[in-house]
Formats: sequence, structure tokens, C-alpha cells
Amino acid sequence: MKLTDKEISSMFAQSPEVRYSYSLKRIADSGCLWYLSSDDSYMCIQDGDIRLFPVWPFKEYAEKFVSSMSNGHKCNCSKLNLEEFSDKLVDYLCETGISIGVFPITENDYGKIISVNTFAEDLSVELENYQ
Repeated sequence: MKLTDKEISSMFAQSPEVRYSYSLKRIADSGCLWYLSSDDSYMCIQDGDIRLFPVWPFKEYAEKFVSSMSNGHKCNCSKLNLEEFSDKLVDYLCETGISIGVFPITENDYGKIISVNTFAEDLSVELENYQ
């Protein structure tokens, strides 16, 4: 699915709560999420004491976020299916205390910041709607 500039701008104008609900639906529908990577490693965002693993429902949103970053950090937008997310990342994120930042749009708006467990529970509820 290719998003239009209008769709992207519309979602970037929404609140973190609206972007969160939208993301859950779209991630459940597609069975995957998008994240940032560098040198084949997962990238997190650190801002003071906050450590986040940012996720988006579509590549275009992640790319727009990357283009807004001021630190000049080189990163890629990578796709992860939900099985891989569950198998490879959930335990690590929980053990290291890294939260999920759902649909960040700028370095001043990291989206809805939630625990990995809450994200997994909310996504599980949404996935039930697609079965």
C-alpha cells in the first residue's frame, strides 16, 4: 500500500492517542511494523532517561520521521513481521526496560510511549478483530 502525501500529513497532524489507535489497526491488518535500523541492528531513541523502540504502521511514516531528525544519524527504515517482533524483540525490550514509542513524528513528539507488555496486549486485542 502506497500512502499519499495527504494521508501522511493528515496522520502527522493527529494526537499521539489517535496515531496509536490507527497504528494498532494497521499493524494488525498488515501483520508487520516498521522500525529504525543501522548496520543491521535495531535502533532505539534515547532522550534523557527515556529509551524507546520507535514503531510505525507504514514505511512512509518512518521515513518522514527520519527526515525530520536533526542529529544527522544514518538509519534505515526496516520491516518486521509480528512473529519476528514477538520472537526476537519482546523479551529483550522488557529485560532492558525499553519502552515502545508508537508513531513518533518529531524529536519533540515520540508518539504514545507505552510498555512492551501494554503494546503487545493492545495489539493482541486488535488482532482478534482480524481473525
